[in-house]
Amino acid sequence: MRFIDVNQLPAGSTISSDICIVGAGAAGIAVAAELDGGSQTVSVIESGSHGPDEDTQALYDLEVAGHPVREKFMSRARYYGGSCNLWAGKTMRLTPMDVARRDWVPHSGWPLPYDELERYYERAARMLRLPSREAVEAAVGRDRMSPVERTLFDNADLRPAVATWAKKPLRFGAAYRKQLQRSPNVRVYLNANVTDIGLNEGGTRVEHCRARSLAGRGLRVRAGRFVVACGGLETARLLLASRSVHPTGIGNQFDAVGRYYMDHPRAVFGTVRFSEPQKLPLLTGLSLAQGMAQVGIQISEAAQKRERLLNNYLTLERYWSDQAAQAYQSLVRSMKIVLRKGYAGRRLSLARGDLARIPELIYLLAPRELLPHSVYSSARTLKHYLSSGLRELVIVNYCEQRPDPQSRVYLGETRDRLDMPVLVLDWKIRPEETESLLRLQSLLDCQLRRHGLGRLERTDEFSDRFYRDASHHIGTARMSGDPRHGVVDDQCAVHGVGNLFIAGSAVFPTSGHANPTLTLVALAIRLADHLKRAEA
Repeated sequence: MRFIDVNQLPAGSTISSDICIVGAGAAGIAVAAELDGGSQTVSVIESGSHGPDEDTQALYDLEVAGHPVREKFMSRARYYGGSCNLWAGKTMRLTPMDVARRDWVPHSGWPLPYDELERYYERAARMLRLPSREAVEAAVGRDRMSPVERTLFDNADLRPAVATWAKKPLRFGAAYRKQLQRSPNVRVYLNANVTDIGLNEGGTRVEHCRARSLAGRGLRVRAGRFVVACGGLETARLLLASRSVHPTGIGNQFDAVGRYYMDHPRAVFGTVRFSEPQKLPLLTGLSLAQGMAQVGIQISEAAQKRERLLNNYLTLERYWSDQAAQAYQSLVRSMKIVLRKGYAGRRLSLARGDLARIPELIYLLAPRELLPHSVYSSARTLKHYLSSGLRELVIVNYCEQRPDPQSRVYLGETRDRLDMPVLVLDWKIRPEETESLLRLQSLLDCQLRRHGLGRLERTDEFSDRFYRDASHHIGTARMSGDPRHGVVDDQCAVHGVGNLFIAGSAVFPTSGHANPTLTLVALAIRLADHLKRAEA
């Protein structure tokens, strides 16, 4: 049996393996799947079981001290498969600018070249079952754009930002369950909450980690090497809470753990009103044989450099009347429960189903993310040919964040059922994010007006109240070549702790513009390759 409930083990059990992976989400399962069949034994330690549980999910509860995040919205899932059980499937590649050192963005620059990410993006795309890069590039090429779309990008300041989806979002737990069940060298331990990472006396090496079930069953895990893959928030909490040797936590000798927290602030703000109805096949999303794609509008690298801007982008979405929005809200509530199956206990209550508000629903689950691929593809093709075009589109803005050490997570005073300190989220949004958002809109408006296509309209002055989080938890254990400025090195090993590694978006030094899933899976595969090569 490769999946083991720790509640069925004898009290005080110790398990041993060559590699221990803490967390069975996208990053943890990606590492385990890559190590499957190898010569090294692997233990995967997962907090939850195969489905959601209210008590286990409550261990993710946190306190909010900074910019508010969505209330009553479940952004993380604490069971086998992790938060990708809730994921809508959108993927994007970072650009070279995203990982480069930019003198106008303090703390920017990754300690590995963009080519290194490129080496692993194709493998990550295959793991996520995305359309091939060749198919996407052929579908969104300039020759496939409408005349209006070509005109919008026919300048030096705007460029396409391409997002792709598979036929359906990959649920890592389900997708790789059979593989791990049959694995000769990987075992998955369920209902095991890791509460402490135990170092040797000198604090230079992990000797074991301790885990406990909510039923009180304890477990000790020994391994030659450890990978923490708990997500951008929980990874920081575990490092900070493991204080038996280092009083400020593991990897935190320079007070970097939990700092530089980033998301992708998003705002449904502004409208593009065309002079006459337009068909925009790429900007409004198109179906592919193996999935879907949509082209957004991004600030070009030349404009970013010239005007010292962040790498923001926007998408244009269909306008929703109040009546349509009300009907769509009910649909989203129901479909999230029926299709996503990511909620548990009182989180399943339709009475508490106000998971988001209009017009945010436009972003949260568009039809391409709710409907089966075959249904969406057929409906969209028919609608494209029958429609006379679109006159008005809503703007959804996505912001890159500047790395800010004051934007952070830290341990609070209250404790959860496992006696772990509850995490406090102090998310900061800086003026640079808004300046870049408004400048991108201005560039788009200028291009529309210059060619007589229409205009960009705003009915209100922009303020931070428009921003919502995107559930992208980034930067809390950032990668740096210098331990004074980060938590892990370019191999994702914790500075000063030779056998401890971090997988996931916590290690990103900058958020860039792109949804993090594709990049975090690419880095997880890269880490697995490193673990295969190196001996403990």
